[in-house]
Amino acid sequence: MGSGDAPCFLQNESAEKGILQRLSALSLNGDAQHPIPEDQEKDPRKIARKYQVDLCKKALKENVIVYLETGCGKTHIAVLLIYEMRHRIKKPQKDLCIFLAPTVALVQQQAKVIKDSIDLEVGIYCGSSNHFKSVHNWEKEIAEHEVLVMTPQILLHDLSHCFIKMEQIALLIFDECHYAQLESNHPYAEIMKIFYKKDAVKLPRIFGMTASPKIGKGGSIDGLESLLRAKVYSVENRNELENFVASPKVQVHFYNSMKNDHSSPYVDCGRKLEEIMHQSMSALQKNVLDQSVLRSNKKSLQNRHRNLIFCLENLGLWGALQASQIYLKSDQHEKADMVEEENSSNNNLCYDYVRQVALFLASGFTGDGKEADLSCVEVLVEPYFSSKLLRLIRILSNFRLQPDMKCIIFVNRIVIARSLTFILRNLKLLSSWKCDFLVGVHSGLTSRKNTDIILQKFRSGELNLLVATKVGEEGLDIQTCCLVIRFDLPETVASFIQSRGRARMLQSVYAFLVDRDNPSELDLIELFEKDEAQMNAEISSRTSHVQITDFEEKTYKVDSTSATISSVSSISLLHHYCSKLPHDEYFNPMPQFFYYDDEDGTVCSIILPANAPIHQIASSPQPSTELAKKDACLKACQELHKVGALTDYLLPEQDEKHEELPEYLSDPDGINEEESRAELHEMLVPVALRKPWTKVENLTSFSCYYIEFCPTPADREYRKFGLFVKEPLPEEAGKMKIDLCLARGRMVKSQLIPTGVAKFDKDEIAAAEMFQKMYLRVILDRHKFIPEFVSLESDDAYDSNSSTFYLLLPLVPEKHDRISVDWTVVKRCLSSPIFKQPRINVDHETSQLGNYLHLANGHLSVDDVVGSLVYVPCKAIFFFICSVFPEKNAHSLHDDSKSHVQQYNEKFGIDLAYPDQPLLQAKQLFVMDNLLRKKRFSEEWREKMEHFIELPPEICQLKVIGFSKDIGSSLSLLPSIMTRLEGLLVAIELKDKLVASFPEGTEITADRILEAITTERCLENFSLERLEVLGDAFLKLAVGRHLFLKHDALDEGQLTTKRSNVVNNSNLFKLATRKNLQVYIRDQSFEPGLFFAVGRRCPLSCTKETEESIHSQYFINKNGANAEIRCNKCHHWLYNKTVSDVLEALVGAFIVDSGFKAASAFLNWIGIEVDFSPSQIDNICSASNAFLPISNQMDVTALEKELGYKFANKGLLIQAFVHPSFNNHSGGCYQRLEFLGDAVLDYMITAYTYTVYPNLKPGHLSDLRSACVNNTSFADVAGRWSFHKFIICDSVVLREAITKYLSKIGSPGTGDGHPEEKACPKVLGDLVESYMGAIYLDSGFNLNRLWKMMQLLLDPVISISKLQFNPLRDLTELCQSYNWKIQCCSSKKDGKYTVSVKLDEGISAPALATSTSKKAAKRMASKQLFECLKAQGYKTKSASLEEVLSNSKAMKPVLIGYDETPHCGTAKSVGIKDSESGCDEKPYRIINDISTAKPVSTPSRKSPFPRKSSEARVVQSMNNNGSGIKPNGIGGTSTATAKSRLYEMCTANCWKPPVFECFQEMGPSHLREFCFKVVLEMGERPNERFEFYGAARAKKKDAAENVAQGALWYLQHQGYIWDKKRRG
Repeated sequence: MGSGDAPCFLQNESAEKGILQRLSALSLNGDAQHPIPEDQEKDPRKIARKYQVDLCKKALKENVIVYLETGCGKTHIAVLLIYEMRHRIKKPQKDLCIFLAPTVALVQQQAKVIKDSIDLEVGIYCGSSNHFKSVHNWEKEIAEHEVLVMTPQILLHDLSHCFIKMEQIALLIFDECHYAQLESNHPYAEIMKIFYKKDAVKLPRIFGMTASPKIGKGGSIDGLESLLRAKVYSVENRNELENFVASPKVQVHFYNSMKNDHSSPYVDCGRKLEEIMHQSMSALQKNVLDQSVLRSNKKSLQNRHRNLIFCLENLGLWGALQASQIYLKSDQHEKADMVEEENSSNNNLCYDYVRQVALFLASGFTGDGKEADLSCVEVLVEPYFSSKLLRLIRILSNFRLQPDMKCIIFVNRIVIARSLTFILRNLKLLSSWKCDFLVGVHSGLTSRKNTDIILQKFRSGELNLLVATKVGEEGLDIQTCCLVIRFDLPETVASFIQSRGRARMLQSVYAFLVDRDNPSELDLIELFEKDEAQMNAEISSRTSHVQITDFEEKTYKVDSTSATISSVSSISLLHHYCSKLPHDEYFNPMPQFFYYDDEDGTVCSIILPANAPIHQIASSPQPSTELAKKDACLKACQELHKVGALTDYLLPEQDEKHEELPEYLSDPDGINEEESRAELHEMLVPVALRKPWTKVENLTSFSCYYIEFCPTPADREYRKFGLFVKEPLPEEAGKMKIDLCLARGRMVKSQLIPTGVAKFDKDEIAAAEMFQKMYLRVILDRHKFIPEFVSLESDDAYDSNSSTFYLLLPLVPEKHDRISVDWTVVKRCLSSPIFKQPRINVDHETSQLGNYLHLANGHLSVDDVVGSLVYVPCKAIFFFICSVFPEKNAHSLHDDSKSHVQQYNEKFGIDLAYPDQPLLQAKQLFVMDNLLRKKRFSEEWREKMEHFIELPPEICQLKVIGFSKDIGSSLSLLPSIMTRLEGLLVAIELKDKLVASFPEGTEITADRILEAITTERCLENFSLERLEVLGDAFLKLAVGRHLFLKHDALDEGQLTTKRSNVVNNSNLFKLATRKNLQVYIRDQSFEPGLFFAVGRRCPLSCTKETEESIHSQYFINKNGANAEIRCNKCHHWLYNKTVSDVLEALVGAFIVDSGFKAASAFLNWIGIEVDFSPSQIDNICSASNAFLPISNQMDVTALEKELGYKFANKGLLIQAFVHPSFNNHSGGCYQRLEFLGDAVLDYMITAYTYTVYPNLKPGHLSDLRSACVNNTSFADVAGRWSFHKFIICDSVVLREAITKYLSKIGSPGTGDGHPEEKACPKVLGDLVESYMGAIYLDSGFNLNRLWKMMQLLLDPVISISKLQFNPLRDLTELCQSYNWKIQCCSSKKDGKYTVSVKLDEGISAPALATSTSKKAAKRMASKQLFECLKAQGYKTKSASLEEVLSNSKAMKPVLIGYDETPHCGTAKSVGIKDSESGCDEKPYRIINDISTAKPVSTPSRKSPFPRKSSEARVVQSMNNNGSGIKPNGIGGTSTATAKSRLYEMCTANCWKPPVFECFQEMGPSHLREFCFKVVLEMGERPNERFEFYGAARAKKKDAAENVAQGALWYLQHQGYIWDKKRRG
């Protein structure tokens, strides 16, 4: 199908004609494209040139590739096309325009052009922008933007993983589209080959832009058109371009080559550099034992050497010296960029090599009048300046005086750009040139910001000379120049055209520096010119019609998501997957590729890291190594997906997990948004209190409960009260006991006692309701009793909107076995004058007659006044009147100096009219308090005398008759009691719900449930936090072991991710709310003002429409005060994390009261799978037999004897000690067992601390667990039990680090200043966890057995004296006590981090610490600062954990909750030989089939090289069984050939490839045999060559294989092939 027939665009012919007519009608006057003014509607057509409009018309009709030189406005054509197709992409349309540019700089530049030119929303996506790793993120971006500008790698990634689909793209633009070549693996090519299919329902319009349709070898216009399904167009009238773009004058400048002059100083200098390099290489060979590190260092050394030689040849001695000095001053990233390698090795020997070179070169500038300062150089001569550099200087000197001169010098290497820039800056002769360098945006060398600054300076004229690499050729908005110089020749015709395009001003010059003695360089320039002319002619005469054809590419597609990867992208995906595997500084997981010849072609075998689920996979035979590698990688990705290591979007599991929280102290505000979000939830009101009574019946039955008060000390009187509810309470609630905490440590122990049933008639119920309304108003709304008259006859005494229905009434004192309401008190209170019409005052003449008192509101009987409630207006206080003092009156002394008469006159201005009346003994009405609050354990109780005062009767207003002090005392307790009862009833309802769902939880108590649903915000004596700590540990264990058994192919990192996805707070919140658990949560402390019952209804009435508005105004930050309100629906705000915490606390509650089985049943009910089958355990144990073949790597019997546990499955024990760096087996390592062991150890230590310190606060409990469960503590355990002696690894560096650490344990610190961290290899702690995981599996999940082992191994760790507390936590708490802010800053140098920790206030000097670990350095600095502050006398407000533990009584540890039955499987460990058996430890079988040919030299066993001669020959003949080298002796595969392994060996050691030669043919033609030799040249011995001769074979392939085996045999015995059994 042709591009014009693509089912995508302008299917409406009238629409197409309209667009074309508008384009044709444009005004095309003007010779420049000026930006569109911001105040006008953006219309790019207004500034379009005619040829731009013509090419846009073509692009509207078909897929087009526009071929125009740099500066001709290709981007504006693309903008025109976007503008004319905006009806397809402007919202609310769903289609997109995607603009691709090959570099970050171009992406940002082109995005800015589009934003400035048209009114569309533009999104930018490139290497420096955020990585969008999920479908959700991309859906959001697509919804917000209409044009997406990105690098092609991002689009290829998104198409491959189905984040973006090709059908969503309306217009796809390729900038610099010449990279899309048929034979190329460029993302442009991959996008079109894999995803642009002719059978698609909808395909995008393709628009390409290029200054050269051909690039490099093999590039063709036909291939470009075929791949992009587009036709190349250019300007039909080339003369039209002359009006806008000028062509520069081409000049060639010759210089003299130094390569042919063997007597020149350059040659001598080069030899010296070679000598220094070989010395450094020898030192590397001796000092670096780890082969992977050795190979990396050798490669880095060779790269530096080659770059310095290149600088010497091209710039001279000054250039080489400057390059070496730049290396010495650069950081690690800059060094990598300078040598243009992905990972630059950081080693001292490479540094020493460059330093020696710099010293040698600098020595050449001293003496003979030569100055070491370049700015002082007056005479420019060789060899200090190369002939090439001198020619460049001469050109620049000739142009320096021209006005407005700007120049770009193009070079091919970054090191040349930097060195040349320094030279040109410092030459006095060129002082008029203001120079800087322009290279790619690299992490350490320069940034996009710096690049923008340089370009801006160049545009403004502050700079007029740029030394640029190829980054300056393509697309960047660089000011047009008068002079462009190719210091290094372009490598492709595209580079030739694009760099020339920078010289676009009139009379500009495009200059080449050409080696006079190398005719091929001049030929190359002529070839470029010829190719360009041919390309122009070909394009102008093309009439082809491009057909859409599909390319046959090997792909793997996931049906469920349509995610698709090709064989090319599978390579990067496989590397990406390996990079996500768990790793450390001693193990870098990378795939290893090995190739061998098969009868049908080349086979690639991939060895994946030991912790990958697949160890090895091989390709099918392919014509080339490249195709074999692609095929193998595609197969590997397919298998990884099948086993679950890659998701259905073909991404590693780790890419889809939630981001981890920032490191402690690094971001105090870094709380997960989902967790910190609060939602409004309705709080459950217990059913038992929701049952109302009716007033229809004559008699209503109530269940009665006597409320008993037992004060400690017994210094107060409390009136007996009873609780009356319509339905009986559940048994646990009906016998509730509660301790109420009063001031001064006093306490009232209260409990409910069921006392049967009471019946009230309608009048009694009415009286009871009014009485309850009365006393609730008195104790909670006392201001309502200030008026002279108060009405209780409102219609809300019984309110159907009330949430609870119960009565609290006084009881007859003398009744015990049965309770009876004291109706006398009720009626007497309700008969108080305040509830009736105002009384008529009696004549004051009779005020002192009889047993009456004159009060402020009339004459009243003493009997009515005593035992009643009065109000004193002058004091604005209510009082209980307890008695009368007949012997005292107002003339009595108020204090030592004044009488009551004087006191009231002076203070209140009151003249007492009846001073002779006896005084009243009064006690102030209490202020309602929360008596459920936490008890202060430090506050000892003591008896407190009640405080009474004396009051003259005439200042008192009688309010409630019979409302005595003992009634008031009881009422002060009742709201707190009822609040606790409500919580307990809610807990009982939740318990009943859970028990009904799974019978395993029947043993759990309501009190434990109440503890689990009560948060710390309630401020009670208990909260969920201790249970949450326990539940969290069990949840981690239960989910971890379930996943471990279910996903036996996943690595530790993927298991951790899956577990995190299950146990993270966001998921727990969703699961809890599905089961409606949030309604049971108690998250508010008791506020007396928010206590509502019958007689005091809630004033706020919520509906669905009003609830948010009502409550949102009261909601504040969770760190603030509790300012919430209560509504009739009992709504309250809950943080999502609170809900998830309650779920974990409920798990802990089941653990404590019921055990593992009940906790597991609860998790299954909530929706978290934790079940497993015994067969799964058996399968894992059986699979461990794969480790038995390497049993001779460790002494299994000795380890079992040392630790007192004999394994039934020996393979588990071996696996527990296999480090992932060990790859000389069938795969696997300890990391999965570490995952399991970490979870089980975490639970056991949590159970240990939970039971040993039962009274420890939750925060201290968590800190104690963290102090016990950390890598340093476990590392000490590993060292004490000699675990390091049994580790199986291939990392010499790791063994050295372990030895160094263990030797320093217990050694004194390094003193003040910059303390060095005793770096603890994480591996040591991992071994303890993996060993415990192995026992857990081997014992069939017998936690009792593991508990004993834990106490044996870890008991010293758990002791207080051995604990390592977190100094970060200590410092944070101390600073919070004084409101200090902590500042942390870090730097890295030579692989070590230096961290500074200081306080903003300048209280103390900054603390500094250095370590290879940033986290460790921060801990050390924090500890140093904390100790310094303590020494200055600063203390935290609360006791430290260490102090708390020292003062706490330790109980006996108990394995809490374990009630599972261990699985007794059938263990089969075969093939293990005891260490005493004396098995042969020789790693390789030595074959002594040596030919009779006499070698030139005999290899020495002591030296790695046979002799110091110009040539060494080793004759080795092997038998038909092959060499004694194991097939995987160098990390290869069992099917790899010796020849391919020899190639790999040379590559690994950075040697030249081996040279195979058939040196002899013998025998008749029908019995012909062949003899091969192979020649090796080792970089460490540049003056020696090694020849190996093989035996005769009937086939040349076998003969070559034979001699390769002999070479490998020799290399093995010289130490180049490591014997992995003897390492470390």
